[in-house]
This record gives sequence, structure tokens and C-alpha cells, in this order.
Amino acid sequence: MKYWKLGGLYAVIICFFTAISCVPVEEKKVTSFDITLNNEAVRKIYDLQIHQAKDSLVQYLSSEDPSVRYSAAKAFASFRDTTAIDALIPLLTDAHGQVREMAAYAIGQIGTGRAEAQLTAAFDGRDSARLYLHANSAILEAMGQIGSIQSLRALSTISTYQPSDTLLLLGQVRGIYRYALRNLTDPEGTATMIRYLTNVNMPSEVRLIAAHYLHRTPNLELKDYNADLMAVWQGEQDPNIRMCIATALGKLKTPEAQKVLTESLQTESDYRVKCNMLRALQLYDYNTISDVMLEFSKSTHPAIAEVASQYFVTQGREKDAARYKTAMDLSKTWEAKTRMAEAANKNMTSMFTAPKTNLQKEILAQMASAKNVYEKAAWLKAYASELRNFESIPKYIGTDQPVVIRTQAVQSLIDACKDKNFDAYFAGEGHLIRSQIGSYLANAMRTGDPGILALVAGAITDEKTGLKAVLSDRKADLSKAMTNLKLPAETETYLEIAKALKEYGIQTPPIPEAQKSIKPMDWSLIDKLKPESKVHIVTSNGDVDIQLFPDRAPESVANFIQLATEGFFKGKAFHRVVPNFVAQTGCPRGDGFGSLDFTIRSEVAGAYYNEEGYIGMASAGPHTEGTQFFITHSPAPHLDGRYTIFGKVVSGMQVIHQLEMGDEISQINILY
Repeated sequence: MKYWKLGGLYAVIICFFTAISCVPVEEKKVTSFDITLNNEAVRKIYDLQIHQAKDSLVQYLSSEDPSVRYSAAKAFASFRDTTAIDALIPLLTDAHGQVREMAAYAIGQIGTGRAEAQLTAAFDGRDSARLYLHANSAILEAMGQIGSIQSLRALSTISTYQPSDTLLLLGQVRGIYRYALRNLTDPEGTATMIRYLTNVNMPSEVRLIAAHYLHRTPNLELKDYNADLMAVWQGEQDPNIRMCIATALGKLKTPEAQKVLTESLQTESDYRVKCNMLRALQLYDYNTISDVMLEFSKSTHPAIAEVASQYFVTQGREKDAARYKTAMDLSKTWEAKTRMAEAANKNMTSMFTAPKTNLQKEILAQMASAKNVYEKAAWLKAYASELRNFESIPKYIGTDQPVVIRTQAVQSLIDACKDKNFDAYFAGEGHLIRSQIGSYLANAMRTGDPGILALVAGAITDEKTGLKAVLSDRKADLSKAMTNLKLPAETETYLEIAKALKEYGIQTPPIPEAQKSIKPMDWSLIDKLKPESKVHIVTSNGDVDIQLFPDRAPESVANFIQLATEGFFKGKAFHRVVPNFVAQTGCPRGDGFGSLDFTIRSEVAGAYYNEEGYIGMASAGPHTEGTQFFITHSPAPHLDGRYTIFGKVVSGMQVIHQLEMGDEISQINILY
């Protein structure tokens, strides 16, 4: 009987999602639709969004003006208040298609399953006039954010959409993909994604999301699709899709796929695809891929060399430690050199032999002569990979050291505790050594440094470290440190400490709204912009031009313009560069834990990272954005709806691809 009920629900849902009939749609007369920033009502709604004035925003949802209803719904897509659901639901059947679309998107963003039935019912299967295609697409996507497993099966088995049904297909694949990001998958969904990916007649944006599903979803069973994936790999020309197929080939774990990946490395011209191919090969047996990884650790391209050499840090073998040292000497980039040094130091277990002694001396010498603080930190990490060196690390936590070095020293002590061989390495005395490291970390906490506090708090919540028990008597220190934090600049640290205290059964209050110090909106900065306005960024690696998106994220744009005009970004380093993902900058500390004495609101409605070069605001959670931003190397749809997009690179993308940690911003000019 239970199975029959499930089948009945499934049938109802799929009926809603696929039925199209020739029933005329009654058209209702609506007022003009103006959602530009020239509309004072739209600006007023943005101001209410910034102040999170929910009660006032809700009233705008019932306005006679569709522009106002749309803008209010858009505000809730970023606000994400669950109590707004009941007011948004009526807009799912609004006379205006764009209002319907934004209401569906907002409900998905809010993320509660309470509106699943209403979303399903709002899918207009009678839309023969195709007036509500965007709304129907948004409903399918939103279902992926809030829907049940039954709805996933229904979404996965829709087979009536044709290649010309771009919006419906896009809603379907985004929905299935968003389910996967919630760790919910269905074999039928995988089959659908494979079918769309391998059909070259499908819209490119649909194929891209299908490819990212295969790329990012863990534990997919793909062996039945070996032939399909091999065939699409051979014929695919789009590098954005090829990078994802490469990852899928790694998940196959077949000799044929390994052979194709290995051979293709020699001819592939796009470094991003190569990075993913190297990552894919790392899923295969060490003995069959180690030579390939060693070869590419000597690449002149920093990203390629970094991906290849990082493999040996995590998967190195004692028998090959000498080879890692040789590779270190032959590496062309400091990223690869430091990682191969780390692999060699970690796996060369004969502590007091001449090769080991010489290696550690060389690592320290390289650290002393490093050209920038990020390279110096990488050599410190390599030195700390020998667990016996743990007693030498605390001296790098002193206030006489650069912030980046202090942060790395603390991270290295934490990483030592996470080493899978920690207890065996110290021959039964692991608990004593971990306690000693715990005392070092406790001393580091007393400095009150927000980066150090955030790392130690994070280590307490990470069960792999074993530090929760060791630091249990430091709860009072954590609580005191929390009260001394400077908010909102140290919001990220506050949130990490709150999580750590929760592990000890101590509940902490949320940050009061007054202490969040939300930056007021300066509309005069937006009014200066023209459609042709650009941002010119001069970096130590070259120049970049950016187009800003004030209509999409006005507060983020105004904040960026003000900081740039005041010269804040001058000298700021790209402190985080992840190969084929992002380059991030804007941290006043340089280690990723810095901000200023304000925050701004998230503005994520309609944010799709479907191309390279998008400029997004870094954050530690909703409404914690401040000064840090990142630039994407390639499409990153897993960021959709989570991180504000406020601009896009329009010239100089090659500079972004070549950025390394430590490269700096020299100047930013707003070209009005």
C-alpha cells in the first residue's frame, strides 16, 4: 500500500511537469514593467532589502505594479526568510510571467520543502502560448532546491522536452543538478544527464549543466556509460564541457579511460582541461600514474604543475621519496617545488640520514630566501610535513612573524594532528604529542589573532584532528576570545568559535543586527555609472577590464567602487588561487581572514556562474560580505545562488588565468 501511494504521488508530479495542452491562456492587462534602477520604487525595495525590513517587503508583494511585485520577490531570494513563503506562494500564479519566475526562484532560494506542493501545482502545463516558459523553468530548478526524492524521480524521467525547449530543459537539468548538490541522486537522473550531454543537438547551456553534474556529483556509478563518455570525449570541442568529461572519465576507473586521459594530456592545449585530466587520473592506481604526475610536476604552467605535484603530498609513497626530491630540483615553479619538497620530507622516513638532513636544511634555506610571503609559507608547510618537526613550528606563530606565516604555522600544527599515521608515527605516544600540540595552540589563541582563533575553532569541530578532547578545558578561553572579537570585521571567526562551543554543548547568541554594521547604500556612486562604464585593474601580472552589474547587485557594486576609489585595493595580494577555479583578493590581512568594520548584504538573485570571468563576493555565509572578491577561471554552477555576482571580466582574462598567489593589485580605476 505504501508503494502504491508513492507511485501515485510520482504520477501526479510528472503529470504537472509534462502536460502541455492547447487550452487558451487568458491574458490579463498589466501595467508597464520597469525593474531598472531608474525606478524609485525598485530603489526603495533595495533599501528595504539592505535593512531586511521583512514586514515592509511583504506588503510590496501584493502591489498592483508587477515591477514592484517582481522586485520584492527578488529581495526575498537574497533575504531568504522562511516566514515570507506564504506571501510568495500566490505570486506563483501571477498574471505576469517574470513575477512568477522570480517567486519560484525566491522560494527555491529560501530552501524549505513546505512549498513543494504549491511549486508543483504552479507549473503551467497548459501554457500552449508559451507565456510562462521562464516561470516553468524556474519552478523545475527550485524543485531541485526544496523537493523530495519523489519529485527528483519525476524530474529525472521527463522525456517529452525537445532540443528547442531550451528553457524547460535548462530548468530540468538545473533541478537535477541542485538535487545532487544536496547529495540526492537518482539513476534515472544520471541517465538523463548522460543523454543530454551526448546529444550535440541539445542547447550548449543544457549540456554544460549535465556535464557539471557528472563532474561534481560524488559516488556516481558510471561504468554503464563507458562507451558514451569515451565517444563524447573524442568529439567534444568546448573546453568548458571537456573539463567536466575529463573528471567523469576518472570516475569510470577503466583501463580504456585511463589510456585516453594519459594520451590526451600530450595534445590538450587548454590548461584548465589539463588540470582536470590530472585530477581525474589521480583516481587510478598510484603505480600506473605516478610517472605521469612526476612529468607534469615539471610543467612551466603553475596551475598544471601545482595539481600534479599536490598528488604526491596526499598520495606519496616512502619508496619514491628520493624521486620526489629529484622532481623538486627539476620543478620550474615555486608551487611545484614546495609541494614536491613536502612530499619528499613527509615520505623520507629515515630521519637522521644525510639525504633527510640535507633536504630539511635546503627547505629552511629556501624558506629564508623566498620571494614572497606565500612562497615562504609553502616552504614552512613543507618543513612541517615531517611530524617530528612539530616542536619547531611554534616559533613561527610569534607576533614578529608576518600574518600569513603565523596562520600557516597554526595550520601546520593542526594538519599534523590530522595525519593518518600520527599515532603510529609516535609509537604509542600519540596522545601525549597531541596534548603538547594542543598546548601550543592554546598559547596561540591567547594572542587574540582572529585567523588563529578561527583555525583552532575549526580544528575542534574537525573530528579528524582529535583536538576536541584535548582542548576541552579551553572552553572558557574560547568564550572570552569571542567576547573580545571586533565585529563585524571578525565575523568569520565569531561563527567558527560558535560552532566549536556548540561541540561542547555551549550555545552562543547570533550576532546582533546592530553589530553587523551593514554598510548603507550610496546611490550616488551608482548614478555616476553609464552603460559603457568599465573598471580597469592593474595587477603585477597585467591589466584587466571589468564590466560591473549595478542592476543585479547595486550594493556590492557601490561598495566596490567606494573601496577602489579610496585606494583600498592597492597592494592587496591574490591570497588564494585555486587552479581552474578562482583567484581571490581583497583581504587586508593577506591570509583570507581579514575584513573591515562593515558588512554588506548578499545579492544572489539570478546569479549564474555559467561562464569564466565572473566577479563574485567572497563570504563566510549569507550577508557577511565585505572586501574580498574572487574571479572565476571557468564556469562554476555549484556557486549559483550562493555568492553575489557583481561584474565580469571583458578584457584581460588571460591575465587572470596566469595569476599566482602573491601577485598584487597595483591600481583600480573606474572608467566612467
